[in-house]
Amino acid sequence: MLTVLTSCYTRWCPTFLLTFLLPATGMAMTCKTQGAGETVIRADLSSSVAIPATLPDGSAVWRSERLNIPVECSRNQPGGAEEVFLYLNPENLQIGQGIRAGLTLNGVDYVQAQGRIPTQQLLPACSNAGENLKACPSVSFSLPFSVFIQKFGPTPPSGVASDLTDYRMFQIDGASGMTPVPDSNLNYVINNLGGLRFVACDAELRVMPETVEFGDVAIRNVRVGEVATFQRFALATSRTCDSPFSLNARFTPVSGTLSGDVLIPVNNDSIGIRITNAITDQPVPYHEPFHITDLPEGNYSATADFNAELIWQNSVPRPGPFSAELMVDLFYK
Repeated sequence: MLTVLTSCYTRWCPTFLLTFLLPATGMAMTCKTQGAGETVIRADLSSSVAIPATLPDGSAVWRSERLNIPVECSRNQPGGAEEVFLYLNPENLQIGQGIRAGLTLNGVDYVQAQGRIPTQQLLPACSNAGENLKACPSVSFSLPFSVFIQKFGPTPPSGVASDLTDYRMFQIDGASGMTPVPDSNLNYVINNLGGLRFVACDAELRVMPETVEFGDVAIRNVRVGEVATFQRFALATSRTCDSPFSLNARFTPVSGTLSGDVLIPVNNDSIGIRITNAITDQPVPYHEPFHITDLPEGNYSATADFNAELIWQNSVPRPGPFSAELMVDLFYK
């Protein structure tokens, strides 16, 4: 059984002795991608994103791909151990009207407009100076994250959510604050926010049927990786306004474990569930947005058909029931 769920100068000091003894600030740490040494990673909206004005505040209208970036932080000067942080919105910009940006880090959503988030990483202390600074230990880690944009606040009368070309979402830096020197620390930037626009209404989504029943499946002629049987289901969308927009969707597993493009039920690992497009017969990857339909002016409803395929995972399958659940997220373009 497969159940499908729908669903932010200091004052000059005349004491020269103090001035000379103060350590330089803002350059204690430099963080870049491992190997390549990149300091800027970009997410491109690439096209327009429609935001239904009728959506409740807090609804995600765009999300970047999920990334897991290898990061390395090293020292620019001697000092004590220092934590590594993500600094949100380093330029302190308002991203737009009727929207706010957020960050998902290690599965936790952060929607504050500014501030810093700990990465739980620590750059070790080192007293080396000069040429010996290169011998100081660095810290390397993976940063699993995605960023998103939510509908939030009053809808702008113009319908334009943002006039920014770029929005610097965060900078990786140390506990002493953000380094002002360009190209010294890793930044994540969202491009082309001008494509965000509001439309008059949202679309209603129906999954037909909501529960896909496979019935009794005969255990015979079993070959690992082959289809045992399949059932058809559909995503039906409709709207009540004339605003034209396109619809993308994403299948996200609620239960079970993933093995490539196959979802393995928790209670029976001898079978797996793969979703394919009923027209092209191509697999639909879990967690990845895909195009459903276009709703131009004059079109108020559409249906996209899919197959839920049972794939043998074991040459000696275990008899018994199985179940898995999916959530369907809807995105507007």
